[in-house]
Amino acid sequence: MNDKIKKLVSIFKGRNKMTDSLRFRMFAISLVCVYLIQTGIFILMGCRTLAAVNLMVCLLILTGVCSRKESNYLRWFSIVYFAACFQPLCSCVLLGWTYGFSLYNMVMIPVVFYLLYMTECIENPKKYALIYTLINCAATLVLRNIVYKGHPLYYFPVGTDFKVSFFNNIVCFLFLIIFSTLFILELTVSRRELEEQNQKLFRLANYDELTQLRNRRSILTEWKKIQRMDYCVVMGDIDNFKKVNDTYGHEQGDEVLKMVAASMSGAVEDTDYVSRWGGEEFLMIIFGDLPYTLKVAERIQQEIKKRELTVGEQKVSVTMTFGISQCSDDSRGNIDELIRQADSRLYLGKRAGKNCIIIRDE
Repeated sequence: MNDKIKKLVSIFKGRNKMTDSLRFRMFAISLVCVYLIQTGIFILMGCRTLAAVNLMVCLLILTGVCSRKESNYLRWFSIVYFAACFQPLCSCVLLGWTYGFSLYNMVMIPVVFYLLYMTECIENPKKYALIYTLINCAATLVLRNIVYKGHPLYYFPVGTDFKVSFFNNIVCFLFLIIFSTLFILELTVSRRELEEQNQKLFRLANYDELTQLRNRRSILTEWKKIQRMDYCVVMGDIDNFKKVNDTYGHEQGDEVLKMVAASMSGAVEDTDYVSRWGGEEFLMIIFGDLPYTLKVAERIQQEIKKRELTVGEQKVSVTMTFGISQCSDDSRGNIDELIRQADSRLYLGKRAGKNCIIIRDE
């Protein structure tokens, strides 16, 4: 019971959505409660026919509540909905239009759209909501014309219609307030879930899952937005990474990649960019002149050296080679040219013995 109460509280706080069965049961039980009160009113009025109609409708609705199979959801919802529309119309025929029972048919319109729109186990719920509403409206308007031209079957003392109508108005307002509030709360939850999914998709599309760094597509997209010209491009490559994979396994290779990514991210400013270019290659955009960028690359090398990994009892030594190109008047921010220069200098460093930083061509 405590779990159910906590779940209801979380729903009314806008943290969770209701299940289809809970939404249906809440609607059905609310109707049953109202009809049982009306049954008592009809008995006091001496209108036993309506009291019997209400009890039969309550029994029909409770039968639907007990049916929890999703395959039966639409069938039982339809039965409960049309029973909820039939009862007010029947009351209008027997008592007249002034008792306010027709208000229930109007209230059913937003309620049915909410109940069907938020239901996941029904295909094309908006179609059913529209059809059911049109049937409800047509039946109500036709009956309104018939009742207006005819006479009610029961007559009661003056003022009775006002008291019953007042009760019906209160109930209809409560239905509108409660179910409209639930609709807004569930839409809020759905919107939040959609935003979270969009954020996850954005991260999957723009960030490398292993290292949590920007991927090649993302860094190139951001690069095109840069208006400044005071930056350097750093291309880095882990030395002998294939040997690490072959010797210690790919899991340890992944740990090396994550360690290098953490070292690079920790060595740069928040305004700089760090990305996994592909495989064991990384690309950085560092805002500042060449001497400053050289210090950043040296800081990364020192940080990697301090973060040696241990496999069993053996230490895994990791080093990196960097090639740096500087955005200048000659390059004018040409992305392809800056990458070519940095990549060319990186491989000069590889041929020179690795674990070094190259800032100019031979």
